[in-house]
Amino acid sequence: MRSTVNFQTVRINPLSIASAALFFISPLLSWITVSAFGLTAQATLIEIARSKVPLDIPQNLPLVSTITTILLTAGGVVILRATKVGLPIAISGIAVYLYASYTLYRTPASVIPITIAPGLGLIVALVSTAICTASLRIKSQQIRDYVLKVKTRQGITAVGVFIGTTALAIDGLNHAGQGELSSFIGTGAIESVFHGGLLISISLVTILFLFRKNWATATVNSVAIVAAFTFLILDVAYHISTGEVSVFLGHDSTEIMLHILAYYGTAFLLVGRLIRQ
Repeated sequence: MRSTVNFQTVRINPLSIASAALFFISPLLSWITVSAFGLTAQATLIEIARSKVPLDIPQNLPLVSTITTILLTAGGVVILRATKVGLPIAISGIAVYLYASYTLYRTPASVIPITIAPGLGLIVALVSTAICTASLRIKSQQIRDYVLKVKTRQGITAVGVFIGTTALAIDGLNHAGQGELSSFIGTGAIESVFHGGLLISISLVTILFLFRKNWATATVNSVAIVAAFTFLILDVAYHISTGEVSVFLGHDSTEIMLHILAYYGTAFLLVGRLIRQ
């Protein structure tokens, strides 16, 4: 009984925990994506450290990748206890890697159309840096306090904002890195309206939640959340009507996962708005 009470009184910062987790898994995800003739090959940070890469890379990049892996892991561990110390450690790892590989991420001047883009792991590490920075604005609280808060409107909305914005940010940066930003924004006029409306609505909800200005009334929040959910439903209906459900869900497992998280985040926002305070 005593251990249970002690566990519930432990003070945590959810954003720091999420950031640390993302730093831990980022080396296991792709950091280099090579595309040619519709075929794609990827290499994780650990594979780069072992020189198992489907292209020629700078001579020092394997060693730098090893150092980056160590710094990201160490930073993630330290963040759990001292965010202000762990964050610079993780950032230094990313900075060292970017400095050693910045000439790699480009489309080589070649007869063969080859594209070399940042992988999901690098993007996850960058997004994790932003999450960790945001965690500095949040005070640690006891676990039991967070358990009680997550059952409230504000708590459910916070979960929705975090899941939705994180998934959309990673998905958008992933598309941009691969030179496919148009597919994220929308390839046609109708799709662009639905995607743009969803992005603007989610962004507005996030801003209202983070800053909570005096003009951010319950009505304004409700309108933004309903608008986001409406654009999402319209996007579903549009892709079903055109027989392009796969485009809505995603083209690969990574994109499907990110899309599902974004949709669940939007659903959490709506649920949070519907329940009582």
